[in-house]
Amino acid sequence: MSAEPAAPRSLAQAGPHAPAMAESHRGAAGDRVTSVRIVRRHVTGFAALTAVVAMAPRLLYHPNAPTRMRVLADPLLGGWLRWDGWWYVAIARSGYTYRPHHMSSVAFFPTYPLIVRVVSTVVPGGAALAAIATTLAAGSVSLVLLYRWCARRMSPRAANAAVVTVALYPFAWFLYGAAYSDAVYLALDIGAFLLLEDDRLWWAAAVGAIATACRPTAITLVIGLVAVAVDRAGTDRAHTRRVAAASASLIGLGLWCTWLTARFGNPFAFIETEGAPGWNQPPGVRTWLKLDLFTKLGKLPPPESVAVVLQIVMVVVFLALLPLVRRQFGRGYAIYAAAAIAVPTISTGDFLGVGRYVLAAFPVFAAVGAASQTMASRRIYVVGAVSSALLVVGTALFSAGYLVA
Repeated sequence: MSAEPAAPRSLAQAGPHAPAMAESHRGAAGDRVTSVRIVRRHVTGFAALTAVVAMAPRLLYHPNAPTRMRVLADPLLGGWLRWDGWWYVAIARSGYTYRPHHMSSVAFFPTYPLIVRVVSTVVPGGAALAAIATTLAAGSVSLVLLYRWCARRMSPRAANAAVVTVALYPFAWFLYGAAYSDAVYLALDIGAFLLLEDDRLWWAAAVGAIATACRPTAITLVIGLVAVAVDRAGTDRAHTRRVAAASASLIGLGLWCTWLTARFGNPFAFIETEGAPGWNQPPGVRTWLKLDLFTKLGKLPPPESVAVVLQIVMVVVFLALLPLVRRQFGRGYAIYAAAAIAVPTISTGDFLGVGRYVLAAFPVFAAVGAASQTMASRRIYVVGAVSSALLVVGTALFSAGYLVA
């Protein structure tokens, strides 16, 4: 079953009221049933991956695994708190610190740890458990919002396929329980686009502002919102209002820089900290052109080297799918997806982390979901099985202490 032929390929073709028209034949009850089904499957996936997280440190012992936070039911859940999870939980508990030219918590934007701090006031187990719960809840919200975005443009079956594509993506463990900001950012990201499409412009700006205070690469969201606003049909005045609301998303980043200035005297402390010894990702030609890539690969343990290569492959695949995004969803979303892939790819010196950052390029997953409806069932099952296996292996390595994303 292919995407509905009557559906417009872009909002620019459909006009400003197309989203509401496309949704009119779907009842609220049906939306609730679908949303509950998606959440149930996501929670089931969390339970399955948590079993992997619990067993992996025993089966894949890593003698140099970094110190991590402890959490309620630690033998079961502790593996979700590896690597940057330590920083996020520490921020939620104690706030920010900054020591120039040293690894400092100001490298991590405030939206996620602030949410974790709030959740920790109502969830037993403190900030560590709240971080896992926040990621799980935000992951469910992300998948529900992705379905609703897709359902405006394609058949329910294709929309479901897009959700499954994200849920089984090899680096999707960051949407299940890892104490990272990716799930929260993806939910805010899709939510801002949905609000913009509905012409709820200042709500879109508010959600976008929260998103730009969530991670350094969120400037891509502003690029995408502006591109989609321009791509939509309407009068010059409507274009102006949409572009203004989209641009207002930068307020979140501006407030973060203002706070850093007031607290530490450096509005770009997060950029300076990225180049500190230990992280070694200063902006500049060596990072942008990956001049040290092969040297770094030669020093990594085999699982981490393979993970980097896989992330390079993911970048190539995502870039190759951009023409499909353009045909399916229009120029605005193609520009957004290109930015969501290019910015994190350029800003890292070794591709490490790109695998999870491109989760934000949700139109690519949507395009794959739509295309899967015309693929042979056997091919779909093979791709799904391989992706699921990589997801399980990646989750296991991450929870065992390997730096794989």
